[in-house]
Amino acid sequence: MQLSRMESMEPYMFAVGNEDYNAFTFNMRKLHRPTGVHKGHVGAVTSVSWSPTGTEFVTGSYDKTIRMFSVRKEGGTAAHVGSNSTGVSRDVYHTKRMQRVFCVGYTLDHKYLLSGSDDTNIRLWKARSSEKIGQLSVREETSLQYRNALVQKYVHLPEVKRIHKSRRVPKFVKKQTQAEMVQKEKRRRKEGNVVKHSKLRTKKFTDEKAKAIVKTVD
Repeated sequence: MQLSRMESMEPYMFAVGNEDYNAFTFNMRKLHRPTGVHKGHVGAVTSVSWSPTGTEFVTGSYDKTIRMFSVRKEGGTAAHVGSNSTGVSRDVYHTKRMQRVFCVGYTLDHKYLLSGSDDTNIRLWKARSSEKIGQLSVREETSLQYRNALVQKYVHLPEVKRIHKSRRVPKFVKKQTQAEMVQKEKRRRKEGNVVKHSKLRTKKFTDEKAKAIVKTVD
């Protein structure tokens, strides 16, 4: 485990980054099981930071990328953390020159991100890459709300969903992701064979969240 960060809105919720390339959210009152497993990185997660609104967090990784994970909707309570999350990042940032990311954080207005990387640079990013910087006119704000409503209405359609989730990533990240998918399928098939051929079906499938807990100590 690399590090952990408490949520600013509800301090009993926290997120941790791990060397298994995943980030986990926990409720400290129920540590026997994570509330969410957040995937996408292909390197150890080195930094985690919650947004001031408590609706998402950002991670930095050895794979030279920054990912943002939405964990609940605006106005949701801590009980909903993870319930509205698919475990997939809503956006990923990277540049050709940025090296391994060691620290990330939000500004207090939740509009920008800061990152520090191994190339001795601090970078400033927009928290929402498509947002316009500056004051919006009434017409621009209405148009933006209309476009967002259309996306939410038709996001279930395969073509819209593919465009909405499509993100450009570095070639080595794409190759590592594809290799990890093949390995995951092999592990799933192996586990299925063990369960299928176990004596009296004593073996059962292990939940993904349960695998994250190795041991609990009172």
